[in-house]
Amino acid sequence: MSRAVLMLAPPAFARASMRSPVAFRCEATAHDLSGFREVLLATYRGRSPRLAARWLRAEAHYLAWLLSPDPGALFLRDAPLTTACPDVPRPDAELLAWADSDHAYEHALRSLAAGRAFVFTVTDYDARYSLRVYPLPTSRQAPPQAPVPARCPPHSPAGTGRHRRPRGRRTTR
Repeated sequence: MSRAVLMLAPPAFARASMRSPVAFRCEATAHDLSGFREVLLATYRGRSPRLAARWLRAEAHYLAWLLSPDPGALFLRDAPLTTACPDVPRPDAELLAWADSDHAYEHALRSLAAGRAFVFTVTDYDARYSLRVYPLPTSRQAPPQAPVPARCPPHSPAGTGRHRRPRGRRTTR
C-alpha cells in the first residue's frame, strides 16, 4: 500500500473520538461526463448497514432495468430499436453482475458495518451512474426524560385539571 493512501486515513485521535453511525445516507446519482451536472435519482436513509446494503442491491437492479428495459415492453412498442454492438459499454450488465454477486454484497455490508462509505460507479457513453452510501454521524444523545412536576399527580382523572373551566360558572355578555 502506498504512503499516500495511508495519509488519507484520519489520525488515531480523530478515529477514537468519532461516534458510531446510527443511519446511512443512500443515493443513486447520474453525472454527465463533463462533470458539470449531477442528477439525484433516488435516496434512502437506512437505519442499519444491512438495510443500506439491501437498498444498494435493489437499486442496482432497478437502475439496470431503467438503463436496459425489455424490448418487448409495452412503452417501447412503437419505438425504433436497433441492436447495439458487442463492444459498447453495458452499465446495466455491470450493475446486474454486482447486484447478483453475494461476494460484492458482503463486501459492501462489511464496509458499511465498519463505518466507511461505499461507492459503486458504472459509466457509459453519456453519463456516470453512482450508487453511494455513507454513514451519518450520531447527533448528540437525547436528553433524559424530565420528571413529572411535583405538584401534579402522575395520573389525573379524565376531565380534571387547571386548564378546564368549571361548568357551573358561565358568564353572559
